[in-house]
Amino acid sequence: MSPSFDFPGLPADLLRPLLLGFSGRPHLHRLAGVALGHSRGTGDLFARIGGDALLAAWGENPLDGNCAAAVAGNLERTGPLPPSLFPAIKAIMAHWHPEVTPEAEQALAGEPQEQLVFLRDRLRRAPRNLFWWHHLYEYSRMHGHWAALTEALAGFKPVPELAGVFSLASANALLASGDGLPAAGMYRHLAEGLALPVVKERLVTALLRSGKPDDARELLQRCAQDRPWNAGLWLRLHELSVDGGRALSPPPGRVMVLAYSWNKADDLAATLDSLLASDLDDVRVRVLDNGSTDRTAEIIRRFADRFGTDRAQGVTMPVNVGAPAARNWLMALPETRASDFTAFVDDDVALPPDWLNRLGAAVRRYPEAGVWGCKVVDFDGPARIQCGEHNLTPDPVERRESLMSTIMLQDGDFGQADYIRPCASVTGCVHLFRTNRLLENGPFDLRFSPTQYDDLERDLRMVLAGGYAVYDGFLAIPHKRRSGALSGEGRPQSANAEANMQKLLAKYEDREFEAMARSMDGVLLADLLAKIEDPA
Repeated sequence: MSPSFDFPGLPADLLRPLLLGFSGRPHLHRLAGVALGHSRGTGDLFARIGGDALLAAWGENPLDGNCAAAVAGNLERTGPLPPSLFPAIKAIMAHWHPEVTPEAEQALAGEPQEQLVFLRDRLRRAPRNLFWWHHLYEYSRMHGHWAALTEALAGFKPVPELAGVFSLASANALLASGDGLPAAGMYRHLAEGLALPVVKERLVTALLRSGKPDDARELLQRCAQDRPWNAGLWLRLHELSVDGGRALSPPPGRVMVLAYSWNKADDLAATLDSLLASDLDDVRVRVLDNGSTDRTAEIIRRFADRFGTDRAQGVTMPVNVGAPAARNWLMALPETRASDFTAFVDDDVALPPDWLNRLGAAVRRYPEAGVWGCKVVDFDGPARIQCGEHNLTPDPVERRESLMSTIMLQDGDFGQADYIRPCASVTGCVHLFRTNRLLENGPFDLRFSPTQYDDLERDLRMVLAGGYAVYDGFLAIPHKRRSGALSGEGRPQSANAEANMQKLLAKYEDREFEAMARSMDGVLLADLLAKIEDPA
């Protein structure tokens, strides 16, 4: 299955973003700029990579006039487009009328319901202005509220030249809403006329979610051979070859599950109920009450009685000591130190029954990793990814503005990251450690109290020492508290997160961050090449 493509021979500034992924419009546009900067003639390898990235970005929101304009504006460098795309681009430009007014900016910065009311009003007034359709698509993606787009599309008849892009938007909404079979039919039809690479990628996901893995594998192999620079296609193809999506195995040893909570009794109760329903075998649990004044203590006592007081106990702190100190206290417990594996879980998640066995399968795949983690999705809108695999932002200069790449937040969950592989960091929402390595790496840094980035800093410390994390994209954990760009946190919490990021940036020098990035370049490249050369 080895492609006739030389990943190691690529320029370093292009290889790095390609290794991180081939999705997310901001990431793809930057990647396209790097690739086209290396091009020496229309249609050469770098021009093809750049053109493919621009088409991929457009496909992620087919109603985005800016993406269509970027494709059209680079034709002299990327080479000719498939003829089927020209009418769509021309029609998009004709129906793209930005209305960037103070009123619009204020409405789109408001609460979600206010945004939706505003967008519906604008579409009633200007039903053919793609600018507002684009914003409704983004609203649906960012809030996981795809029904809003589906309802608006019902009965709407675009001009014939735009039928394909509206059909793609509708198929995306269906797939994100869990309707894989009708979405697959729409993608199949689109694949014959709308030559955007995302159509076939989404069809792969729709086929998988419709129970047709053989058809998906065959199509995915063709996609990877046609676009061999897309690392995600090879990673997904490998997982289909080894049936990674169904791999389950308990961690090989004694497991301690740790949680801590402060004044979130109802959320904690739901989390502990999902823990009770999990496949855990002979697991021990400790739950720390971090100085709560609500019913948290009662919830923990009730959980211990149901789970078994010989296996589950509470730990009580008189005051809230913050997340890093709570983690450190739990780590220092003699029973934790005696365990082989330690899992931390947040107090506002819904654990699927097989969560620990999925992490255990990742342990068996990558036994030398320092930590194994999951994909975190919105509790009420699971097609929106909150967190997943984390790697450093490719460009050293941009790192001072955004230390970690946000690729996984730049699009909905359409299966593009359904794989298991190394990364620099995984979310602290649910993660598993080999206990001796957790202790050897040192405590969570108290400077990141009361919370935010203490888990990231620990992982980066591990990378600087030559280690790596592992992300399991088949383990999706619904999380109640939003994170990332839509955290919705109040000002004090946001200010604390910003302050803690500045602490993290100040803790390490630029050369150390670059050393981490170079280390992960090597790990990611070796992993990718091994999977391409030996898929099973």
